[in-house]
Amino acid sequence: MGRTRHTIMMAVAGTMAVGTLALGGVAAAAPGVGATGTAATTGTAPVAPLLTPGTGRLAHFDCTRAPHVLARIQRGEARIASGLPKLTAAEAKATAAGETRRSARIQKLITRLESPTLKTRLDKLATAIEAKCDVAAPAATNPPTTVPGA
Repeated sequence: MGRTRHTIMMAVAGTMAVGTLALGGVAAAAPGVGATGTAATTGTAPVAPLLTPGTGRLAHFDCTRAPHVLARIQRGEARIASGLPKLTAAEAKATAAGETRRSARIQKLITRLESPTLKTRLDKLATAIEAKCDVAAPAATNPPTTVPGA
């Protein structure tokens, strides 16, 4: 009985909170704006839209962090590229040892990292940051390579 009452009270409280926020959001956007979308005669400025069209997730992105974020995306892509051969070798080793569960887990990770969806998402994010902040991606710095036997 007590658990059911608590559940019902929480559902009612949640519904009231969502309703209040929904009505409050509409009421907050409405003051000072006439039917045509211009400022009313009270002299208040029109309310700016919450999201700039086309920016999506980057609406509140701080452009001072753009070089850091773009460098981080590049480092992530480099780590993926350098880690795939190691994962492939580990998967082959696990398969040869008969560790099918481990081999399946590694293969699932390889599939995820090689997926075009991941690459597209990272490229799209980098492009959006570059466009919004008018900044170019940092130059790729390749770590010094060591030649075996040298």
